[in-house]
Amino acid sequence: MKKLTFILLALFGLLFSGCENKIDKAHAAYDRGIELMYNTSSFDEAERQFTKVIKYDKNNFEAYFYRGCTKFNRGLLDEAIVDFEKAIELKPDYADAEFALGRIYFIKKDNDMACYYYKAADRHGKANLEDYLKGCPK
Repeated sequence: MKKLTFILLALFGLLFSGCENKIDKAHAAYDRGIELMYNTSSFDEAERQFTKVIKYDKNNFEAYFYRGCTKFNRGLLDEAIVDFEKAIELKPDYADAEFALGRIYFIKKDNDMACYYYKAADRHGKANLEDYLKGCPK
């Protein structure tokens, strides 16, 4: 009985220490990704950091968003679309991701899709979209 209790306690400890470790790793990778993206413009390495966050937390909508931003900044528009769409899937009112998709579709000269996402971002509270919405049907 003592042996079983010891094994159960050991497994219980491993379970919770593993979760905490993943959370800590996700936070560290997220912070490092933000630092790389904004302070050094090292978009390749920032993307790797956000991918680590996603590995530890598949529901982290911000990690998908920022990974999409790193791809956008490197001109990988189709790859960025996938990440921005995933961010919106996880957080349906994510105005920043909607705006980013609007920018991509504008660049791709798909005005209908650009307007769709600009309007969605506007509905979800993104400020200062007047200039972007000018070319969109009411």
